[in-house]
Amino acid sequence: MFIEAALNGSRSKADHPNIPITTEELVVAAKNAVLAGAGAIHFHVRDHNGKETLEAAFVNEQVKAVKAAVPDIPVGISTGAWMEPDISKRLELIRQWEILPNFVSVNGHEPGFEQVVQAILEKQIGVEAGLNSAQALENFISRDLLKECFRLLIEPEEQEQHAALATVKAIEDKLTDKLPHQTVVLHGVDNTCWELLEVAKYKGYDLRIGFEDTLHDPSGAVAESNEALIKAAFHQSA
Repeated sequence: MFIEAALNGSRSKADHPNIPITTEELVVAAKNAVLAGAGAIHFHVRDHNGKETLEAAFVNEQVKAVKAAVPDIPVGISTGAWMEPDISKRLELIRQWEILPNFVSVNGHEPGFEQVVQAILEKQIGVEAGLNSAQALENFISRDLLKECFRLLIEPEEQEQHAALATVKAIEDKLTDKLPHQTVVLHGVDNTCWELLEVAKYKGYDLRIGFEDTLHDPSGAVAESNEALIKAAFHQSA
């Protein structure tokens, strides 16, 4: 069973004291996640003030450190538009990266996503397609970019299970006969996280878990760490 560990997302220490923010914290979290069974690491790069960033100095520093800590595991980062809303500046920041992640996630609903995909491909980095809706998928398809993505992230944002599953179905309906080589990860966020993990297992999809997706274990208790969430995912899916 493949699990991608999503270590921090946009969360802060105010959300949970063990959210990994610094380079040192990310290294420890990545190591522990892999020891718990994670097959890939995903995180949001932070500057020295803990703010999400795409600036090369911080991408280089944190990607280098995490890749060195888990040398046999693919390491990916986010390119979320909120980190740099100006698409021209975002592209320039990406082009300045020197220490490269193995993959990045690109959200299909964000304006200019196709330019981000092209900039990432030019650097020979793998692309995960972030699909929060059928329209996000259609955006990839209409621009002939779906084939360039090695992994698809079906990630409904709805917090009610029925609505989240409706989004999953709408995406799946558009994916018929359009998966020549991609793997698919299905994950929920907060209220739908553990229910969708079970759905992903049932459907034969890969899984994602970590503090980005939830702060709570399946019982509803606050989880101690990313490692604990990964162990719980393996246990729940046994």
